[in-house]
Parts: sequence; C-alpha cells; structure tokens
Amino acid sequence: MKYTAVRLRYKAKCVILALGADGKSGFCLVKGRSACVYNFDKSLADINNLKAFEKELKQALKAKPGVIACDIHPGYISTALAEEIASKHKIDIKHIQHHEAHIASCIAENDIKGDVIGVAFDGTGLGHDGNIWGGEFFMGSIRGFKRAAHLKYAVMPGGESSIREPWRMAFSFIYDIYGASIKNVNANFLKRHDKAEIILLKQIIDKKLNSPLSSGMGRLFDAVSSLIGIRDVAEYEAQAAIELEKAIEDSVSDPKAPGKYAFDYKRDNEVIVIDWAPVIKGIMKDLRAGKSKSVISLKFHSAVCNMIKDVCESLRKKCAINQVCLSGGVFQNKYISANATAILENRGFCVYSHKRIPVHDGNISLGQAVLAGR
Repeated sequence: MKYTAVRLRYKAKCVILALGADGKSGFCLVKGRSACVYNFDKSLADINNLKAFEKELKQALKAKPGVIACDIHPGYISTALAEEIASKHKIDIKHIQHHEAHIASCIAENDIKGDVIGVAFDGTGLGHDGNIWGGEFFMGSIRGFKRAAHLKYAVMPGGESSIREPWRMAFSFIYDIYGASIKNVNANFLKRHDKAEIILLKQIIDKKLNSPLSSGMGRLFDAVSSLIGIRDVAEYEAQAAIELEKAIEDSVSDPKAPGKYAFDYKRDNEVIVIDWAPVIKGIMKDLRAGKSKSVISLKFHSAVCNMIKDVCESLRKKCAINQVCLSGGVFQNKYISANATAILENRGFCVYSHKRIPVHDGNISLGQAVLAGR
C-alpha cells in the first residue's frame, strides 16, 4: 500500500489510527508530528479489497494506537471496523463528520495557520442533522468547524438508486420546482421516460419512501447531466458528472464568456442556503431555446464557480477570513478547480487544495486523524 508522509503543526498526545471512508479507502497513522496516509483507493464493499485492507490494518495496530477515528456514518464498513477494533483492543474511538474531515485534511497538508473557509463538494456524506451532505461551506480550523452555508436540500428518490440512475435526480429537481404542473412541462427529459416510471417516482417522493434529503453537489451535477440528455444511467462512479464536464467545448471554455446561470441565496438563521432553482429554470429555458449541451454545460460550470466566489465573499465580509480550502471529489473536475481558484484569487483570497494526497475521499483519513487529535 502506498503512503504519503505529512508533517503536522502539532504533536499528537498519543498514536492515532484513522480508517477513512469506504469508496476511496485508506487509513492514516499519526505518531508525534508525523502522519502517514496510506492510500488503498479501493472500495471496501468488495470482499477481496476488505481482506487486503484488514491485513494492512493489522500491521498498523502494532503501533498501539490510543485513539481510533472513523466516519459518523453507521453504515460504513470502515466505521464498523473501527468500532470492532476499539472494542477488542479497548481503544478510545472518535466519530468524525465526513466533510469536516475533507477540510481538515486540506489544512493539515498545506500546514495552514488560522481559520479558513472550507468548501467541501462531493456526492455523499452523512451530516450532523441526519441528512446527506455534499455541498458544504465551513468556517473554522482543526479546533472546530461551523457549517456556514450549503446547497438547498433535494430529495433522492430511491436513495442510492439515484446515484446509479441520475435521471431520478433530474426529475427530483424539476418536480421540486414545478410540482403538480410538471405534467405541463414540455421537456425532452420527460419524454425519454415511460409515464409509469414518472408516476412511480412521483409517488416515492410524495410518500417519502426511501427518499433521503441531500445537499450533495454531485447530485446536482448528475441531475444537470441527465436533464440535458448526456447521461440518464451511470455505468461507473461519477460518469454523469465526468461526461457533463467533457461536454464543454474548447472554443467556448473561457470562464468570462457571456451568459451564465445564477444561484439564489437565502438565510436559515445564520446559515446561507444556496438555492439551485434559478439554475434549473435557466437550463430548462435554454433547452426550449435549442441551446447546445456544450453551452449549457459551460454556463452551469461557470455558475458553480461564481457561486463559490459569492458565498466566500459573503463569509469573508462577515468574519474576515481570507483563506479558502477546496476539497472533495467535485474538485477532480478540472474546470471547476482551475476556474474557481482563479476567480477567488482574483478577489484576493489565498486558495488551498491538495497536491500530494487525493482531493477525493482518499484524504478523509488524514482529516479524521487531525480532528481526532485536536
């Protein structure tokens, strides 16, 4: 198993073992000021991968950790492993929120001092409120984070089936906007699917059957990809989002190109809620006008980049934080990563992401270890 060494700003009081996430698995071992991030990068849902992972863990346990860290999701295999190890070896266990771990890993890798605005964008991760997070803004440091903004929740009809079938998310977003009048929406998206399928999905949402709420940015990318006719059913992880990015033509890939969608911003107490409804409405309007997939994709990507800027500027104005950390699988998107960084830096922010450890869930274990030892 490959590993990356990260020098920490603080000295851990004991050895810490963090077990990371499930999909892009790995673990982190902290001794003193040294953190070793072991990148397994395979799904623990595969029995052979799990056995190989457990074999490596046996070697790590020889370091006699005093604390073991894992995700707060009770359904994660890595969480079950951590709880089993903690019980067997009588080790203290710390459960760490997925997206806070993303930001903490970025702080640790870049040796950042002081508070940051953390932008954690991915598809799935259990939040403190019991909903699925993934479009999050935090403020704080490894001493603690405050959720400062998030994408408005959307229903995931059928739960994880919505990840494998992005068309479910597309329907969820437009049904949220148009409600009962959706039958009057003249969209090719609706025409591609059998009426019985649409009726069933509507009933699942209305009756809240296996329909968790998600603020995941990955789910919004999936929905847009399906809505404009790129990918209705995914054959591999993040396929819909990957193909949506590829739809941007080089000839129109200038981030300053005229015309972009715009998110709306509301407040729920002190938290900014980022409303995607104007973006979806703009896409529907462009589809009716016959705009190409590449132009719509460009406008959507530009909207996300500018939304990141808008929220970061709002938070900076409130709390005078000038450092921004970008982490999570969505930032594997080269357009989003490059252009969001450029726009933020142009506004005077110091922007950090990952260079030596993955930007996706492969960095979770480092973040867990850092937060468990805080």
